[in-house]
Amino acid sequence: APPLWVPTDPQDMAGRVFHTAFMGTDNSSEATLSRAKRLGEAIGSYHLSIKIDLMVEAILKVFQLTTGKMPQFSSRGGSISEDLALQNIQARLRMVTAYLFAQLLPWVRGRNGFLLVLGSANVDEGLRGYMTKYDCSSADLNPIGAISKNDLKRMLL
Repeated sequence: APPLWVPTDPQDMAGRVFHTAFMGTDNSSEATLSRAKRLGEAIGSYHLSIKIDLMVEAILKVFQLTTGKMPQFSSRGGSISEDLALQNIQARLRMVTAYLFAQLLPWVRGRNGFLLVLGSANVDEGLRGYMTKYDCSSADLNPIGAISKNDLKRMLL
């Protein structure tokens, strides 16, 4: 039988069971990347920074090869429909990426099993319909799903 493992502190436990990921693009700010990394360090999670630009480029290339058109953000002359589609595809690719990593990170780390994906959508987004279907609202568990953004801010500050 393997030796009994006893965590030395909460971060030791989190490093075994909690994996976090920042899925940014070239448009993501250094401040956001740094904040995610510091949060991962504070809780002791196994943290990764994943650039999703290649995935976004690949899916847009498939779209372009199929339709002959390349959507643009509105800041670059695109329509509102193009802009929303470009924002939504990034959000949806994050969901797909989260599930890929949840299935394969235990293997990467020499462990068995799989991980659950935690969502980050709050109740305000759901009630207003201000969310992208199949993005961070699609998860195995959503710990803040019943909490309003204002209540969440009050709890964290």
